[in-house]
Amino acid sequence: MAAVSKPDGRARWASYRTTVGASLVMAGTVLARAGVAATVTGEGAMHHQHPAPAVPAAPSQAAATVNLPATADAWRRPEALRRIEAAGIFEYMDGAGELYLAYRFDHLDVVEYASPADGEILVELYWMRTSDDAYGLLSGDWGGEPVVLKEAVPPGGPRALYGAGLLRIWSGDLYARVMATRESETSRAAVLAIGRAIAAGRTDPPPPRLVTHLPQTAAALTLRPDSVCFLRSHLVLNSVYFVSQKDILNLGPNAEAVTARYGKARLLLVRYPDAGAARAALERFRTAYLPEAGTGEGGAARIEDGWTGFCLSGRSLVVVFEAADREAATSLIATGVQTLETLEANHE
Repeated sequence: MAAVSKPDGRARWASYRTTVGASLVMAGTVLARAGVAATVTGEGAMHHQHPAPAVPAAPSQAAATVNLPATADAWRRPEALRRIEAAGIFEYMDGAGELYLAYRFDHLDVVEYASPADGEILVELYWMRTSDDAYGLLSGDWGGEPVVLKEAVPPGGPRALYGAGLLRIWSGDLYARVMATRESETSRAAVLAIGRAIAAGRTDPPPPRLVTHLPQTAAALTLRPDSVCFLRSHLVLNSVYFVSQKDILNLGPNAEAVTARYGKARLLLVRYPDAGAARAALERFRTAYLPEAGTGEGGAARIEDGWTGFCLSGRSLVVVFEAADREAATSLIATGVQTLETLEANHE
């Protein structure tokens, strides 16, 4: 079969990834410039049990507390607290708020520690609706040095990553960033001390079930852990792998998805609230992206980046991109379907 040229090729993908990737980074820093402060309440860690037709309720204000230290070495924080609610996020993020709302963001608390001689340390506390959503924010970028913030190391991969003065933390339904404006050994120690205070006393739920059930090998290919990303939005998907400017997979707050690379091929697993939503997503994806694959519930075709295929499975959809050949695409799809069927059979 001749390769089919798609309108969204590598050149457009590279340009889009640069733009959206920059937006993802900016989304985490723009709010920090708004200036905010101190001891914070938010929701206790929650286990994501099953995609529900409705978005989870807002966090309870009395459920849990993060006790930030008044000082960290030479740095001291003010006592005043300023909170940014979800409804006001666009005012502070200049249009980038979609990236946090895509992960069901609830509110943000920010505190700035200051030292006359050593600059500032900004602490951003992003309270999310579920632990899965907070994990998703960390999974958008696995770069940095894994650091341990608790004596008992929880399973499930890195919970905190440090690099270039920035510490990023996933702790239950909380995603936190602790950022020194001037990196030094002293500021690193202070940043990590603040990070330990944030994580202290909080429970550590496992990663999303779609993530923990990813097979280590598929189609004789090995999972690349640094490529795993949990998501709910096409904006986030496009930041790690460009598919289309439009949401042709019908992603959203009530969907959950994971994408990862096996060798050069990319596997995408999506679970929708029900089978009808999954079928509608399949029809839209096939029409927009891969009409040459036929009209059945599964299919594959070769395009300029390799073989792409898909398969509908109950309320879930499996998609493979950039497989080396039809056999590899078919094998990866079969592995994805088996993974999803196991989750459903176990009522997870």
